[in-house]
Amino acid sequence: MEPVVIYEKKEELAYITINRPEVYNALNTQAKQGILESFRRASHDDEVKCIILTGAGRNAFSAGQDFNESHDIKPNNTKDWLDSFQPLYDEIRYCQKPTLCVVNGACAGSGFQLPLLCDIRLATPNARFGLTEVDAGYPTITGSSLLWDHLGQSLTIEMSLTGRLLSAQEALQHGLITKIIEWEDLDEEVTAYAKMLAQKPPTAIRTMKKWFRLIEEERYYRSFEYAEEAHYHGYASGEPKIWQEKFMAEHKARKEKKLSETEQNL
Repeated sequence: MEPVVIYEKKEELAYITINRPEVYNALNTQAKQGILESFRRASHDDEVKCIILTGAGRNAFSAGQDFNESHDIKPNNTKDWLDSFQPLYDEIRYCQKPTLCVVNGACAGSGFQLPLLCDIRLATPNARFGLTEVDAGYPTITGSSLLWDHLGQSLTIEMSLTGRLLSAQEALQHGLITKIIEWEDLDEEVTAYAKMLAQKPPTAIRTMKKWFRLIEEERYYRSFEYAEEAHYHGYASGEPKIWQEKFMAEHKARKEKKLSETEQNL
């Protein structure tokens, strides 16, 4: 059985790959723990100079929270659920080495928050970015806080309330990503970019990254504090269960329709 998160070290580069392509690399407890441990491993390896995070396959970087785990959370258990995210987010955010995220395909919900925690984002042409929590009955608190400094007030609010997805071209236009890379050039260009970062002076990198964190420190921690209250009210309303069931039913119907059309064309 393949690991849920793959860790590979190639010279001075560490590659971390979310490896659940059959469920669009959705984040369950095992995946979150695997990413956390992989970042920790890379951070403590003196030979590693740059960390690359990506998702397996071509369809999705990560579609976000695995509904199989979040479907039946009780209101009084929301703090425990949120506590499973913060150590991972802290590990990425406080990493002293340059972090590069390669977004391939759908990047939504909590799956979108991971690239926002990284230093630099590259994307494939089919990348799509969105705070889609609202369509699953959730408020997006930490996600909107992270996106605020990238896209500003108006677009962050609009994306949070509608759940719409930004295309790779829109993300590039708004400065959310640095570059769109064609699939056939992906490995070569990502490696070259990561090696360029790896050659920069580590003390300069470390001290700049500390300053970047300090700029937005207060909002980051306030988002986790308020998220507990917001998610408590959300689960107490029963909306997450209703909307997640609706989402899963619609997804199943689309999948069955696509399969049926494929069989008819054979």
